[in-house]
Amino acid sequence: MDTRHSVTRCLRECGLDLRSAVRSRRRGRLDAARLRMTASAYDPDSSELITPYVQEVRLIAERATIELRGRLIEDRHTLVAAIHSGAVPVVVQYEERRSDSPALLDRWGRSVAEWRTAAALCRTRAESIVGGANLRLAHYWDAVWQRQSALDEDPRTRPQDWLPGRITLDADWNEPDSWLTAAPGAPSVLTTALRVLDGGHARAGRPAA
Repeated sequence: MDTRHSVTRCLRECGLDLRSAVRSRRRGRLDAARLRMTASAYDPDSSELITPYVQEVRLIAERATIELRGRLIEDRHTLVAAIHSGAVPVVVQYEERRSDSPALLDRWGRSVAEWRTAAALCRTRAESIVGGANLRLAHYWDAVWQRQSALDEDPRTRPQDWLPGRITLDADWNEPDSWLTAAPGAPSVLTTALRVLDGGHARAGRPAA
């Protein structure tokens, strides 16, 4: 699902592809006259610069990335179920019986590794969506800046890092394992098994076999 073609198609469907630049610049020229002050007078984090257009682009990006995450979980539901069921014997063996079983942990670990690889690819696609959205904002603000500075004796150029409304992925994308749990961060069999796995394939106090 994470091929270059699918990313390009997703950007196009969201209206975040390169062809959206013309629409973004047109909207920027229209909005330039509506801002009470020149854009250059505002700090990029100023709430006055979160215009309806900026809100629209941010909403599109947010919705697209949420749908992308949901699609990953749906497409990988068999793998997710296997990870949940496989976590039980890992916890029983390592936490209750207090005995290592490298073969058992390695088998389960392969499923977890497959999930993490899929999540990493999904994040790459989400970053492409966010990048497309920020590119739309960049064209928009460049048009605003150019229209407002057209009458200046010394034409101003929009600084490259000046991008009000800049979009970033939320923190959940840094912890895709939390998507596997019903209550992220809450103690569970799965989180315990993941702790055992990430602890070096060994029970506390004993080296890995």
